[in-house]
Amino acid sequence: MDIRDQAALLAAIVTLALAGAALLRTARPRSFTLFALLSLDLFFFSAAEFLHGLPGAAGWHDIWKRLAIGAGSLLPAAALAFFLEFLGVKRRPARRARDLMLGGSLFGLVVAVSPLARSELATLLVAGFVLLALAAVLSVVWREMAAAPTRADRARLTYVLVGAVVVGSLAFLDFLPRLGFGYPLEGLGFMALTLYMFLLLQALLRRRLLDLHEFLGKIAVVTLLGLVLASIYGGLVSWVGVRPGLFFFNTLVASFVILSLFDPIRSRVEEWVVVNLFPERYELVRELEVLRDRVVNVIDPGELERTVLDGLTETRRVTHASLWLVSEDRPGYRLLASRGPEPVPFLEAGTARALLRAAGDGRRAVLLENLDRRLAELQAEYPPAKGDAAAAPMPPPIAQELERIVDAREAMALMKAGICMPLLAGDRVAGFLACWDERVQEAFASDEIAALIEVADRCAVVIDNSKLYQQMKERDRLAALGEMAAGLAHEIRNPLAAIKGATQYLDPRRLPGEDREFLEIIVEEVDRLNGVVTAFLDYARPLKSSMAAGDVGDILQRTFKLLAPQVPPGIDVVLEVAPELPAVECDAEQLKQVFLNLALNSFQAMPRGGALRVTTSLARDELASWREPRFRDARVEVHFRDTGPGIPPEARESIFVPFYTTKEKGTGLGLAISQRIVKAHHGSLTISTPPEGGAEFTVSLPSIPVEPPPAQPPATSGSAESRRQRRRRRPT
Repeated sequence: MDIRDQAALLAAIVTLALAGAALLRTARPRSFTLFALLSLDLFFFSAAEFLHGLPGAAGWHDIWKRLAIGAGSLLPAAALAFFLEFLGVKRRPARRARDLMLGGSLFGLVVAVSPLARSELATLLVAGFVLLALAAVLSVVWREMAAAPTRADRARLTYVLVGAVVVGSLAFLDFLPRLGFGYPLEGLGFMALTLYMFLLLQALLRRRLLDLHEFLGKIAVVTLLGLVLASIYGGLVSWVGVRPGLFFFNTLVASFVILSLFDPIRSRVEEWVVVNLFPERYELVRELEVLRDRVVNVIDPGELERTVLDGLTETRRVTHASLWLVSEDRPGYRLLASRGPEPVPFLEAGTARALLRAAGDGRRAVLLENLDRRLAELQAEYPPAKGDAAAAPMPPPIAQELERIVDAREAMALMKAGICMPLLAGDRVAGFLACWDERVQEAFASDEIAALIEVADRCAVVIDNSKLYQQMKERDRLAALGEMAAGLAHEIRNPLAAIKGATQYLDPRRLPGEDREFLEIIVEEVDRLNGVVTAFLDYARPLKSSMAAGDVGDILQRTFKLLAPQVPPGIDVVLEVAPELPAVECDAEQLKQVFLNLALNSFQAMPRGGALRVTTSLARDELASWREPRFRDARVEVHFRDTGPGIPPEARESIFVPFYTTKEKGTGLGLAISQRIVKAHHGSLTISTPPEGGAEFTVSLPSIPVEPPPAQPPATSGSAESRRQRRRRRPT
């Protein structure tokens, strides 16, 4: 058995294994089925060539030759069917080429089963048809490669085309000895065919060109590693000769040497291949590892964004980079900083829904190219309606997937991201790290994506730690503020009490009119200053909440009964409480304080009259389950909408900052205290401007999850207990 027969046997075994691998896939696409048929045809051809080369009876040689002719004649038709499906070529324009292929295959089958199989001329005619037909198939690949919409698709098809040309050329050279020509490298055609079919299956499995590059790199690693290990093994065993005892001893020694050297040699070989074949990839992964280690020593979010975004930009492989953190004042994510073209400053919760769902499904990164590829596949399978023709019906799961893809693409377009990685802090998404290289469609290989995910994980840890650090700083600040407030209150209230007492001791009736007015101003300003000190103490004092299940509607109604005497004339108050709202875990007195503050704010914003509409509703906060995993159910919302002048855009960012006020005599602590109380209830207090004008404050509180009662197992009619109960109920 010569080298050509061994190569044919190798090709037969590999093609049969590849056909089985393609057929055993679950939810197998049509392209995998056609690939399996092509592999089976090549298996029969290679096996027949191998068996034909073995010594044996002349009758069997004739059978193997006929099998090789028949399998070879079917090869162009199988290759054309596969490549048309693989390339996505419409079947109608390719009908003529398909008919020609089938006609030639039918001629080859006639030759295989007839006496013409013994004729060298007929065999050469079949071989010539196969070569010309395969050249025609490659011309189809060439046209599709030239018309490819992207550089990545064009390069991917170039691999397929060049590999097919190499295999065809080496296969033709393998047949030169049958024509009487000398050829020293016989058998390379079958070896190249084996590698090409393996590459073709990887091109089906790996839609990204960079993954195909990685696969070729792994082939190079395995080849070099095999050569190194084979040289070690051969060097220790080959000199033994025919001495069995020494042979087994050296085999054992060689095995121990290989096992000891395997891991370090593999690491060195992999590094050498990546450095020499993919230098850009090696440099990016190395720089990302350095960046990952630098992030460990960061604790401030401002320093984090400078370190990460500048580090990504300095790799020269990123044109856009941005860091997003969850917003505390309204559902969504706020842009912390960016490099490159500016993305939107805020990502709404509804827009980020698809990215959050992907994070919930365990996806560590969302790639725009994968979304585009899947969207193109769905649109090709379910084309939209054209003219009077109706669109193909789409199953509900596919429609939902399509909606998620469109939502994710919209979010990534607003973020100017090619790859988006959620920053997971425990069970919640604390933010996103997004980057993009707009110069190429497929910007990052799988090992580069893995390195980016490691950087994102370190960012998530830093954000989580910085939140704890900020909480500790806030606690220390409030403690110091409380001590200072207590001292100030003591030092200020005593003189205020003396001033007010002395002023009130004076008899206003004995003073002229102008002096009487000054006396009233003194008393009024003393009362206002005392109110500021009281509010300051309330803000600095730690909250002590007494949590219990409460009805928001009931708390609202009690609040407005208390507030009724303070409603200014000319203001209409409308209270609409939705029925059957779920209970919330709250401190009723603190919520009453929040509602009083919001209502009084609205009254003060409408000095000339207007209307205050207070409504309740049941909603779902898209980010609730990511902020705090315990609160995954619906949220109770309370809306305060007034018809005042509204909040100026420049004031909205500072409206909840302590001591910030737009009123002449305001303390600037009412809304700050209200937001602090709502946050202590794991809720949110947000402000918006309705289209019809005015301002709307929304208090959103998580409801208490309602667990369904456990189902009682039905009693079986045949049990002894049920029979006893029936006997007890039976009349005597």
